Amino acid sequence: MSVDRVRIVVGEGNPAVLRQLVRMLAAEFEVVGTAENGHTALRHIRQHKPTVVVLDLEMPLLNALGVMQQLKASGSLAAVVVCSLETDPEVIQETQKAGALGYVFKTSLARDLILAVRAAALGQAFLSSL
Repeated sequence: MSVDRVRIVVGEGNPAVLRQLVRMLAAEFEVVGTAENGHTALRHIRQHKPTVVVLDLEMPLLNALGVMQQLKASGSLAAVVVCSLETDPEVIQETQKAGALGYVFKTSLARDLILAVRAAALGQAFLSSL
């Protein structure tokens, strides 16, 4: 898949952070849906069939792990990048086991988000460094 045609759904519980993510991503990719909770994220993912889904780990109503579980069950091919302040290696490993290709620390968004989405669109793993 060419990274020039990447379609993205963004799920983030904090409206200010959601706007920041969309601004960053829209400069390089096509943002086709945004959501402030996991249920809305799933609805947009099913409707828009994005290439990559960027998810806040701790979204309201349904967290990123729950969203990924439902995506896997539905056979979705969307690659997932998780964004979080959480740096615990066990939590990061849990997201990877659930199917996330990317994990970006929110403290490193400016440096790593675009790189993580590009990698995910190509089926490659990406992990922020502290």
